[in-house]
Amino acid sequence: MVFEMEFKSTFGKMIAWILVLLVLVGLLLALYPMMLDLNMKSMFDSFISSLSTSFKSGLGLEEKIDYTNMGQYIAFIYQYIAVLIAMFAMQIGANSLAREQSLGNIEYIYSNPISRSEIVTQKLLSSVLTYIIFLVVLAVATFGLAVVLTPKDADIRKQQIVIDLIKIFVGLLASGFVYMSIGYFVSSLSKTINYTEGISVLFVLINIILIIFGKINGGTLKNIINNFSLEVFKPIKMLTGTFSIVGILINLVVFVIFILLTYLVYDKKELKF
Repeated sequence: MVFEMEFKSTFGKMIAWILVLLVLVGLLLALYPMMLDLNMKSMFDSFISSLSTSFKSGLGLEEKIDYTNMGQYIAFIYQYIAVLIAMFAMQIGANSLAREQSLGNIEYIYSNPISRSEIVTQKLLSSVLTYIIFLVVLAVATFGLAVVLTPKDADIRKQQIVIDLIKIFVGLLASGFVYMSIGYFVSSLSKTINYTEGISVLFVLINIILIIFGKINGGTLKNIINNFSLEVFKPIKMLTGTFSIVGILINLVVFVIFILLTYLVYDKKELKF
C-alpha cells in the first residue's frame, strides 16, 4: 500500500524532471558537431588553456577531455547535469516521510497494520525504483539523442557509447543514492513538505559552492571536498577509471549512516494525526 502510494506521488515529478533534463541534454549534444570542426576545437582548447589552473579546477575542467570523443563529451556535459540529478534524488527523499503528515494522510496509513520501519522501508524501495527508472530513461534517451545528433560522416561506435553511458550512469546512481539518503533524514525530521524541496536545492548548491571554493583555494578543504559525492562519482572519473576507492567507501558509510538515522528518528517521531 505505502509503496504504491509513494510511487504514484513521485511519478509525475519524475516525468517532469526527465523532460526538462532531456531538453537540456539535447541542446548540449547539439553542440557536439562543433567539436568535430578542427578550428572550433582549437579555439575551445586555446580558451581552456588560457585559464589558470585553479580557475579551471573550480569550473570542473581539471581533467583532460577529448571533446571529439562522444563518450567523453557526454561525461563532460553530465558533470554539470549531475547537479540537477542530485537535486531530484534528494527531493524525492526529502518529500517522502513528511508528505503524509503534511497532507493529513498519516491517519489512514496507521489505520492499517503497519509499523513505522515498514513505512520507511516501503517508501525507500519506491524511491529507489523511481530513481532507477529515471536514470534508465535518461540514459536510453541520451543514447538516442547522441546517435541522431551526430553527423553521419562522424566515426562513432554505438557499442562503445553504450559502455560509456553505463559507466557514467553507475556513478550518477551511486551519487543520487547518497543525496537521497540525506533527503530521507531531512524528511524524518520534518512535519511538512513546504520547505523540503527548497532545503534540497539549497543543500546541493552549498555543496557546489564548497567544491568550487575548495578547488580554487586548495589545502585541507580541497581534500575534504574531493570526497563529496559529486566529486567521487564525477562522470569523467567514472569513465576513465580515475575514481577514488577511499572516496567511494566514505560515501557508502555516509549513505548507511543517514539511512540508519532515518529509521531511528522516524521511529521516535511524534506524528500528529
